Amino acid sequence: MSSQIRKVALVGGSGHLGPFLLAALQANPSFDVTVITRSNSSATFTPSTKVIKVSDGYPDDEILTAFQGQDAVVLSLGFPAQYRHDALVDASIKAGVKHLIASTYGGSHSKVTCDLFPIAANNAKIVEELKARETASWTWSAICCGFFFDFCVMTSLWGINPKTHTAKIWDSGTHKFSTTNLSTIGHATAKILSDPSKFANRNVHISSFEVSMNDILSAYKKASGVEEWEVSYTKTEDEIVIAREEVKEGNMYGMAKLALATCVMEGMGSNFREDGLLDNETLGLVGDGLDKTVKGVLEGGLQMRY
Repeated sequence: MSSQIRKVALVGGSGHLGPFLLAALQANPSFDVTVITRSNSSATFTPSTKVIKVSDGYPDDEILTAFQGQDAVVLSLGFPAQYRHDALVDASIKAGVKHLIASTYGGSHSKVTCDLFPIAANNAKIVEELKARETASWTWSAICCGFFFDFCVMTSLWGINPKTHTAKIWDSGTHKFSTTNLSTIGHATAKILSDPSKFANRNVHISSFEVSMNDILSAYKKASGVEEWEVSYTKTEDEIVIAREEVKEGNMYGMAKLALATCVMEGMGSNFREDGLLDNETLGLVGDGLDKTVKGVLEGGLQMRY
Protein backbone atom coordinates (compact mmCIF):
# COMPACT_ATOMS: atom_id res chain seq x y z
CA MET A 1 0.00 0.00 0.00
CA SER A 2 1.28 3.43 -0.90
CA SER A 3 1.54 5.55 2.23
CA GLN A 4 1.37 8.88 0.41
CA ILE A 5 -1.50 10.97 1.77
CA ARG A 6 -2.74 13.93 -0.21
CA LYS A 7 -6.52 14.25 0.14
CA VAL A 8 -7.79 14.30 3.72
CA ALA A 9 -11.41 14.31 4.90
CA LEU A 10 -12.10 15.61 8.41
CA VAL A 11 -15.43 14.48 9.81
CA GLY A 12 -16.32 17.03 12.47
CA GLY A 13 -14.28 20.20 12.03
CA SER A 14 -16.01 22.04 14.86
CA GLY A 15 -16.58 21.39 18.57
CA HIS A 16 -13.75 21.51 21.09
CA LEU A 17 -11.10 19.64 19.11
CA GLY A 18 -12.19 19.90 15.48
CA PRO A 19 -10.93 23.45 14.78
CA PHE A 20 -7.45 22.50 16.04
CA LEU A 21 -7.35 19.41 13.83
CA LEU A 22 -8.51 21.44 10.85
CA ALA A 23 -5.95 24.20 11.43
CA ALA A 24 -3.08 21.72 11.68
CA LEU A 25 -4.12 19.85 8.55
CA GLN A 26 -4.60 23.06 6.57
CA ALA A 27 -1.19 24.32 7.73
CA ASN A 28 0.45 21.42 5.89
CA PRO A 29 0.67 22.33 2.17
CA SER A 30 0.86 18.64 1.27
CA PHE A 31 -2.77 18.11 2.28
CA ASP A 32 -5.92 18.92 0.36
CA VAL A 33 -8.44 19.07 3.20
CA THR A 34 -12.21 18.70 3.08
CA VAL A 35 -14.49 19.07 6.09
CA ILE A 36 -17.52 16.80 6.24
CA THR A 37 -20.20 18.23 8.48
CA ARG A 38 -23.88 17.73 9.20
CA SER A 39 -26.26 19.88 7.16
CA ASN A 40 -28.03 21.12 10.30
CA SER A 41 -24.78 22.06 12.06
CA SER A 42 -24.30 25.72 12.92
CA ALA A 43 -20.53 25.44 12.50
CA THR A 44 -18.92 27.98 10.17
CA PHE A 45 -15.63 27.75 8.28
CA THR A 46 -13.41 30.12 6.34
CA PRO A 47 -14.42 30.72 2.71
CA SER A 48 -11.32 28.84 1.52
CA THR A 49 -12.28 25.66 3.39
CA LYS A 50 -13.80 22.89 1.31
CA VAL A 51 -16.98 21.67 2.98
CA ILE A 52 -19.29 18.76 2.20
CA LYS A 53 -22.57 18.72 4.08
CA VAL A 54 -24.38 15.46 4.77
CA SER A 55 -27.67 14.69 6.45
CA ASP A 56 -27.87 14.42 10.22
CA GLY A 57 -26.75 10.97 11.38
CA TYR A 58 -24.14 10.62 8.63
CA PRO A 59 -26.18 8.30 6.35
CA ASP A 60 -24.18 5.45 4.80
CA ASP A 61 -24.75 6.41 1.17
CA GLU A 62 -23.87 10.08 1.67
CA ILE A 63 -20.75 9.29 3.69
CA LEU A 64 -19.58 6.73 1.15
CA THR A 65 -19.91 9.32 -1.60
CA ALA A 66 -18.12 11.95 0.49
CA PHE A 67 -15.23 9.57 1.20
CA GLN A 68 -14.70 8.64 -2.45
CA GLY A 69 -11.28 9.80 -3.66
CA GLN A 70 -9.98 10.61 -0.17
CA ASP A 71 -6.62 9.19 0.92
CA ALA A 72 -7.27 9.62 4.63
CA VAL A 73 -10.18 10.19 6.98
CA VAL A 74 -9.88 11.87 10.37
CA LEU A 75 -12.83 11.33 12.69
CA SER A 76 -13.63 13.90 15.38
CA LEU A 77 -17.10 12.99 16.57
CA GLY A 78 -19.09 14.50 19.37
CA PHE A 79 -20.54 12.08 21.91
CA PRO A 80 -24.03 12.01 20.28
CA ALA A 81 -22.52 10.89 16.95
CA GLN A 82 -20.15 8.31 18.41
CA TYR A 83 -22.64 5.49 17.71
CA ARG A 84 -21.91 6.00 13.99
CA HIS A 85 -18.18 5.34 14.39
CA ASP A 86 -18.28 1.77 13.06
CA ALA A 87 -20.36 2.80 10.05
CA LEU A 88 -17.92 5.60 9.20
CA VAL A 89 -15.01 3.16 9.46
CA ASP A 90 -16.75 0.72 7.13
CA ALA A 91 -17.51 3.51 4.67
CA SER A 92 -13.85 4.53 4.61
CA ILE A 93 -12.84 0.97 3.72
CA LYS A 94 -15.48 0.67 0.99
CA ALA A 95 -14.44 4.05 -0.45
CA GLY A 96 -10.81 2.98 -0.80
CA VAL A 97 -9.41 5.29 1.90
CA LYS A 98 -5.82 4.39 2.84
CA HIS A 99 -5.66 5.51 6.46
CA LEU A 100 -8.14 6.45 9.18
CA ILE A 101 -7.58 8.27 12.46
CA ALA A 102 -10.21 7.12 14.91
CA SER A 103 -12.28 9.32 17.20
CA THR A 104 -10.81 7.88 20.40
CA TYR A 105 -8.93 10.90 21.74
CA GLY A 106 -8.43 10.29 25.45
CA GLY A 107 -6.45 8.40 28.04
CA SER A 108 -5.32 4.89 28.76
CA HIS A 109 -7.20 1.81 27.54
CA SER A 110 -5.95 -0.28 30.47
CA LYS A 111 -8.46 -2.68 32.00
CA VAL A 112 -8.62 -0.82 35.32
CA THR A 113 -9.30 2.43 33.48
CA CYS A 114 -11.99 0.85 31.31
CA ASP A 115 -13.65 -0.70 34.36
CA LEU A 116 -13.96 2.75 35.95
CA PHE A 117 -14.55 5.05 32.99
CA PRO A 118 -17.20 4.08 30.36
CA ILE A 119 -15.77 6.32 27.63
CA ALA A 120 -12.38 4.62 27.93
CA ALA A 121 -14.13 1.27 27.67
CA ASN A 122 -15.88 2.42 24.50
CA ASN A 123 -12.59 3.65 23.03
CA ALA A 124 -10.95 0.31 23.78
CA LYS A 125 -13.87 -1.45 22.08
CA ILE A 126 -13.44 0.76 19.01
CA VAL A 127 -9.75 -0.16 18.82
CA GLU A 128 -10.57 -3.87 18.91
CA GLU A 129 -13.08 -3.34 16.09
CA LEU A 130 -10.46 -1.44 14.08
CA LYS A 131 -8.03 -4.34 14.47
CA ALA A 132 -10.65 -6.74 13.15
CA ARG A 133 -11.10 -4.62 10.01
CA GLU A 134 -7.43 -4.25 9.03
CA THR A 135 -6.59 -5.01 5.42
CA ALA A 136 -3.50 -4.73 3.24
CA SER A 137 -4.86 -1.49 1.78
CA TRP A 138 -6.46 0.11 4.84
CA THR A 139 -4.79 1.08 8.12
CA TRP A 140 -5.75 3.07 11.19
CA SER A 141 -4.33 5.02 14.12
CA ALA A 142 -5.88 5.95 17.48
CA ILE A 143 -4.50 8.90 19.43
CA CYS A 144 -4.12 8.55 23.21
CA CYS A 145 -3.58 12.03 24.62
CA GLY A 146 -5.07 12.10 28.10
CA PHE A 147 -7.16 15.09 29.14
CA PHE A 148 -7.31 18.11 26.80
CA PHE A 149 -5.20 20.19 29.18
CA ASP A 150 -5.83 23.75 27.98
CA PHE A 151 -9.54 23.05 27.53
CA CYS A 152 -9.69 21.89 31.16
CA VAL A 153 -8.02 25.12 32.25
CA MET A 154 -10.55 27.17 30.30
CA THR A 155 -13.52 25.24 31.74
CA SER A 156 -12.16 24.89 35.32
CA LEU A 157 -12.30 21.09 35.15
CA TRP A 158 -9.15 20.89 37.26
CA GLY A 159 -11.12 22.19 40.24
CA ILE A 160 -8.90 25.25 40.51
CA ASN A 161 -10.50 28.71 40.57
CA PRO A 162 -8.15 31.62 39.74
CA LYS A 163 -10.81 34.20 40.64
CA THR A 164 -11.40 33.00 44.20
CA HIS A 165 -7.91 31.52 44.60
CA THR A 166 -9.35 28.23 45.75
CA ALA A 167 -8.48 24.69 44.74
CA LYS A 168 -9.59 21.16 45.51
CA ILE A 169 -6.79 18.61 45.26
CA TRP A 170 -7.51 14.91 44.94
CA ASP A 171 -5.56 12.68 47.35
CA SER A 172 -2.02 14.01 47.85
CA GLY A 173 -1.94 15.67 44.42
CA THR A 174 1.47 14.16 43.63
CA HIS A 175 0.73 11.50 40.98
CA LYS A 176 1.88 12.65 37.53
CA PHE A 177 -0.16 11.89 34.42
CA SER A 178 0.04 12.66 30.71
CA THR A 179 -2.12 15.44 29.31
CA THR A 180 -2.12 17.30 25.99
CA ASN A 181 -3.04 20.72 24.63
CA LEU A 182 -5.49 20.86 21.74
CA SER A 183 -2.95 22.34 19.29
CA THR A 184 -0.53 19.51 20.04
CA ILE A 185 -3.23 16.94 19.21
CA GLY A 186 -3.67 18.75 15.91
CA HIS A 187 0.07 18.69 15.24
CA ALA A 188 0.22 14.97 16.02
CA THR A 189 -2.64 14.23 13.65
CA ALA A 190 -0.93 16.01 10.77
CA LYS A 191 2.38 14.28 11.58
CA ILE A 192 0.75 10.84 11.57
CA LEU A 193 -0.73 11.45 8.13
CA SER A 194 2.63 12.67 6.83
CA ASP A 195 4.06 9.19 7.42
CA PRO A 196 1.18 6.84 8.31
CA SER A 197 3.18 3.64 7.93
CA LYS A 198 5.10 4.50 11.13
CA PHE A 199 1.88 4.67 13.11
CA ALA A 200 -0.27 2.09 11.33
CA ASN A 201 -2.66 -0.15 13.24
CA ARG A 202 -1.85 0.99 16.76
CA ASN A 203 -2.47 3.49 19.51
CA VAL A 204 -0.28 6.60 19.23
CA HIS A 205 0.56 8.07 22.65
CA ILE A 206 1.29 11.79 22.95
CA SER A 207 1.47 14.44 25.65
CA SER A 208 2.29 18.10 26.12
CA PHE A 209 3.66 17.28 29.55
CA GLU A 210 3.35 14.97 32.55
CA VAL A 211 1.94 16.84 35.54
CA SER A 212 0.39 16.33 38.95
CA MET A 213 -2.48 18.32 40.43
CA ASN A 214 0.06 20.06 42.65
CA ASP A 215 2.06 21.03 39.55
CA ILE A 216 -1.08 22.49 37.97
CA LEU A 217 -1.90 24.46 41.10
CA SER A 218 1.65 25.82 41.17
CA ALA A 219 1.22 27.05 37.58
CA TYR A 220 -2.03 28.78 38.52
CA LYS A 221 -0.30 30.50 41.43
CA LYS A 222 2.43 31.81 39.14
CA ALA A 223 -0.10 32.99 36.56
CA SER A 224 -2.19 34.81 39.16
CA GLY A 225 0.73 36.29 41.05
CA VAL A 226 -0.93 35.12 44.27
CA GLU A 227 0.95 32.55 46.36
CA GLU A 228 -1.52 32.03 49.20
CA TRP A 229 -4.55 30.00 48.09
CA GLU A 230 -7.29 28.21 49.99
CA VAL A 231 -6.63 24.55 49.23
CA SER A 232 -8.89 21.67 50.27
CA TYR A 233 -8.25 17.95 49.82
CA THR A 234 -10.58 15.14 48.86
CA LYS A 235 -10.26 11.39 48.46
CA THR A 236 -10.51 10.03 44.94
CA GLU A 237 -12.55 7.07 46.14
CA ASP A 238 -15.15 9.46 47.58
CA GLU A 239 -15.26 11.50 44.38
CA ILE A 240 -15.83 8.31 42.37
CA VAL A 241 -18.92 7.47 44.44
CA ILE A 242 -20.30 10.98 43.90
CA ALA A 243 -19.44 10.93 40.20
CA ARG A 244 -21.24 7.64 39.59
CA GLU A 245 -24.40 9.01 41.21
CA GLU A 246 -24.16 12.14 39.07
CA VAL A 247 -23.85 10.05 35.92
CA LYS A 248 -26.93 8.04 36.92
CA GLU A 249 -28.81 11.32 37.28
CA GLY A 250 -27.71 12.44 33.81
CA ASN A 251 -25.16 14.95 35.04
CA MET A 252 -22.25 14.57 32.62
CA TYR A 253 -19.94 16.49 34.92
CA GLY A 254 -19.81 13.20 36.80
CA MET A 255 -18.26 11.61 33.71
CA ALA A 256 -15.53 14.26 33.75
CA LYS A 257 -14.85 13.41 37.40
CA LEU A 258 -14.47 9.73 36.51
CA ALA A 259 -12.01 10.74 33.80
CA LEU A 260 -10.04 12.79 36.32
CA ALA A 261 -10.00 9.83 38.70
CA THR A 262 -8.27 7.73 36.03
CA CYS A 263 -5.55 10.40 35.85
CA VAL A 264 -4.80 10.98 39.51
CA MET A 265 -4.92 7.39 40.75
CA GLU A 266 -1.84 5.18 40.76
CA GLY A 267 -1.81 2.10 38.54
CA MET A 268 -4.23 3.37 35.88
CA GLY A 269 -1.68 3.69 33.07
CA SER A 270 -2.13 7.45 32.86
CA ASN A 271 1.58 8.36 32.65
CA PHE A 272 2.61 7.48 29.10
CA ARG A 273 6.18 8.67 29.55
CA GLU A 274 6.71 6.58 32.68
CA ASP A 275 5.32 3.53 30.88
CA GLY A 276 7.62 4.05 27.87
CA LEU A 277 4.72 4.60 25.47
CA LEU A 278 5.22 8.17 24.27
CA ASP A 279 5.51 8.75 20.52
CA ASN A 280 6.44 12.43 20.86
CA GLU A 281 10.00 11.95 19.59
CA THR A 282 8.96 9.85 16.60
CA LEU A 283 6.34 12.46 15.72
CA GLY A 284 8.77 15.34 16.21
CA LEU A 285 6.48 17.04 18.73
CA VAL A 286 7.92 19.89 20.75
CA GLY A 287 6.75 19.86 24.36
CA ASP A 288 4.59 22.69 25.68
CA GLY A 289 5.42 24.60 28.84
CA LEU A 290 3.00 24.08 31.73
CA ASP A 291 3.37 27.58 33.19
CA LYS A 292 3.15 29.18 29.75
CA THR A 293 0.03 27.20 28.87
CA VAL A 294 -1.86 28.04 32.05
CA LYS A 295 -0.94 31.73 31.87
CA GLY A 296 -1.84 31.89 28.17
CA VAL A 297 -5.27 30.34 28.63
CA LEU A 298 -6.15 32.42 31.69
CA GLU A 299 -5.14 35.62 29.92
CA GLY A 300 -6.26 34.95 26.37
CA GLY A 301 -8.27 31.73 26.08
CA LEU A 302 -7.35 28.71 23.99
CA GLN A 303 -4.24 29.23 21.88
CA MET A 304 -4.11 27.92 18.30
CA ARG A 305 -0.42 27.61 17.37
CA TYR A 306 0.23 26.72 13.71
